[in-house]
Amino acid sequence: MERDDEISIESLNDFLPTGLQGFIIKRGAIGDYNEIILSLISRVLTALYRDVTKKIVLFRDREAYNKVIKALLLNFKQLVLHIAPEVKLLNIDFAIISMIFSRKVYTTAIIYREDRINLMDYVNQNVNAIMIVISDKNMQLNEASQLCLNFLKQYMKRYYKKFSKVLQLINVYLIVLAVDNKNVIRIKLREEYGKGTSLIIPVNVPSWDIEHLPDRLKEDIFTLIIEPLNSNTQYAPRGIIVIGPPGVGKSVTAEAIAKGLNKKVVRINPGIYRSMWYGMTEKTLLSIFATLRNRKDIVVLIDDADFLINRFNAIHEAFIAEMNIWLGVLQERHRPLVVMTTNTPEILDPAMLRPGRLDISIFVGYPDRKMRRKIVLNLCKMYGIKVNDELLEDITVRTRWFNAAELDSVIRMAASKGKGIIDNNAIEWALRKIHVNESERRIIQENIASYIAKMSNIVIHYVPKEHEI
Repeated sequence: MERDDEISIESLNDFLPTGLQGFIIKRGAIGDYNEIILSLISRVLTALYRDVTKKIVLFRDREAYNKVIKALLLNFKQLVLHIAPEVKLLNIDFAIISMIFSRKVYTTAIIYREDRINLMDYVNQNVNAIMIVISDKNMQLNEASQLCLNFLKQYMKRYYKKFSKVLQLINVYLIVLAVDNKNVIRIKLREEYGKGTSLIIPVNVPSWDIEHLPDRLKEDIFTLIIEPLNSNTQYAPRGIIVIGPPGVGKSVTAEAIAKGLNKKVVRINPGIYRSMWYGMTEKTLLSIFATLRNRKDIVVLIDDADFLINRFNAIHEAFIAEMNIWLGVLQERHRPLVVMTTNTPEILDPAMLRPGRLDISIFVGYPDRKMRRKIVLNLCKMYGIKVNDELLEDITVRTRWFNAAELDSVIRMAASKGKGIIDNNAIEWALRKIHVNESERRIIQENIASYIAKMSNIVIHYVPKEHEI
């Protein structure tokens, strides 16, 4: 160990794989371990293996971001020792790993192959030399590398001359740590009996689009939802509920609508806002929608809205108060589009389903033959599985009354059985693992059809008849 004022240098030779040597130079004390750093190591290695020269690592929470920065400043050695074995696997001859904090190099490590350093002239050899820079500020690659080189010149004079030739051949990888302000919504909460806290809700990009929906739904969704909302008309719907049994694609339908509107999705569930403190649930819910009220770029999705039960059946006054808040929120004219999904519409409060709150009801039943074929084809493309027309038709015929989730399970199990290739034997094996009660599903489909007749608002439905199944 060598020290001068604020700089410490420690050899890493005892910790490195055979054939590698290295050392770390750091401002202040050198720590050994903090488990928070483990979450960052895989992201750094991903950038190396994919040859990503600049990677932004986003944190949704300022507190988590600060913890990682603090851990890196105190325990940078841990990160270096995890990267070292991968340096050898990647056949890297020379690596500089640096941490820049507020545009100031705080610590630097050098790892190198001893045989290459001692026996070869780097000017005439094809040397694989890299610099990994982790920074709390976004900057250009050349700026980051220059800061690190200046640090080496200042504090590692006797080493800098030794490595000066290889430094000219360095390839720079920049890892920027930042707080994500675009893909999260932060809501400040004020608790009466505790310190102030903030709520962080992710903003997600929809994974599905309109083309994934049944043809019968697409035209009505475009006419009644997509076009009026995209045109910002006064008569556009302000709320939608998607109804159907589990696994038929209610969440897919909701995300497809959001993508058709070119909006992101914010999911709200009771786990986000419900509190044990009296009155805090309602305050949190009001704070959430006060923050979301002016957001024009999002769709609010309440998946599995079965928790919004009829007030007549409520077992506690807190549920009645919560339901009243939801009714008030849904009544507001200036709010984002709200989409709910449910398996059991009969237990929801009827006041929520009236026009003006949730204007349009979309009913989705079990898929027909044409839709099952489309789902299986999309799944095979997603998983990179080749399937011929004959096998595709066979799967479609043999999966009567299957929902989309079960079709996904069949394809994944068959692919596992066939080691990435599906054939008749693999499909037969997978189908034996799933039992579908056709008579029960026939009754469910009939109940959906009968429930449609009870709805007072606009109805869009895809509920195939049995001969279509």
